[in-house]
Amino acid sequence: MTHTTSRLAVVVWLFLVLATLGSTWLAGHHSSAGEWAAVFVMLVAYVKARAIMLYFMDLRVANRAWRLSYETWGIASAAVIIGLWLQAATV
Repeated sequence: MTHTTSRLAVVVWLFLVLATLGSTWLAGHHSSAGEWAAVFVMLVAYVKARAIMLYFMDLRVANRAWRLSYETWGIASAAVIIGLWLQAATV
């Protein structure tokens, strides 16, 4: 497997930090954004998890079966959580 270059690792890490700060701020101020703030925060969490899997776990160079299983797991998890959140928000 190849390893992530230092420059790319720093860029991905910086993205993760900024995404965390942004979603934390939005979650703290969700009353002004309504129920969609939680959906946005969950989507950011999915993108962050995918970045970690691709760039720090070297999933981008793994065989197709492993990558497909992790991608499916991430999308399914995010979809279920978002679906349950939206369902609970309408009740």
